[in-house]
Amino acid sequence: DLEVKEKKEHNLKAGESLWGLAKQELGRKNVSNKEIQEYMLLIAKINGLNTVEKMNGLHANDKIYLPDKIDKLSQTTDKVKEKSSLEKSVEYIINLLKNDKTAQVQKANLSLKNSHYHIFRDKKYPNGFISKNSPVLSFTLDKNEQIVKLSLDDINDILKLRYDYDMDKNGRTFLREYPYRTVGQISKEDKELLLNEIKRLHGEYKKNPKTYY
Repeated sequence: DLEVKEKKEHNLKAGESLWGLAKQELGRKNVSNKEIQEYMLLIAKINGLNTVEKMNGLHANDKIYLPDKIDKLSQTTDKVKEKSSLEKSVEYIINLLKNDKTAQVQKANLSLKNSHYHIFRDKKYPNGFISKNSPVLSFTLDKNEQIVKLSLDDINDILKLRYDYDMDKNGRTFLREYPYRTVGQISKEDKELLLNEIKRLHGEYKKNPKTYY
């Protein structure tokens, strides 16, 4: 679709038609009839010629407007954008925190200005071994108990023996490997869901505090 940003005046000459003007204005030899028709209807629209009778009722010396500057409107599609690995990872962690009853918060035994915590869960491996302290993520609270930093894994476990990502309080996420680079930013909705689940588990922790050494 086209949108007229600016228009110019034109005095009709004998023998001119909207079709001919549209073809002339497009200015290309290989212009298609469909393009001419679309442009002709655009000319009609900006002149209030909303019926065939009005379009055919123009005469020589009538003043009309022609598009002088147009923009092509963006086309919306029904295609669903594939989620990034980061988005899939955050979605997985949100669902895990919601549904895994073994997920629990433990405080790290560190002397820091801010308070640092881990979330662990029970994880069963293919060989049947069950780990009671499988890390899900870690987070840091400021003195007002606001989450200021998260560390979490990608579903593909990029860095193997450590967390893959650091995430700030705005949802901006960095890969924890040199060079320390931004890999994306999660949506506001996902950020709120994730933080709410962490706060819920932290609330349960405060009822029965545990420290991780």
